[in-house]
Amino acid sequence: MDVRDLKYEDGFFDIAIDKSTIDALLCGEHSFINVAMMTKEVQRVLKEGGIYMIISYGQPENRIFHLEREHLAFDLSVYTIKKDYTGDDSEASRIEKVRL
Repeated sequence: MDVRDLKYEDGFFDIAIDKSTIDALLCGEHSFINVAMMTKEVQRVLKEGGIYMIISYGQPENRIFHLEREHLAFDLSVYTIKKDYTGDDSEASRIEKVRL
């Protein structure tokens, strides 16, 4: 199925998980248009209050732009997992919420 034209009815899902799909689209031709189409479709198929979780190798500042477009209404929270950490295995030492 093409993520730019999802075959589900409006408000079908509670959560949509994007595991590097945005990264793949941004590597191709017409990348910004394709990402805009995908995010619009994801928003359409999510229930009100639904969650769109993006797992990306890209830096947040290079992805947030795509989620703040005029045609979208996402409430954003960004969390980063630190690549290098002190060895402390607590979750707080590895995951950081980025202020928007």
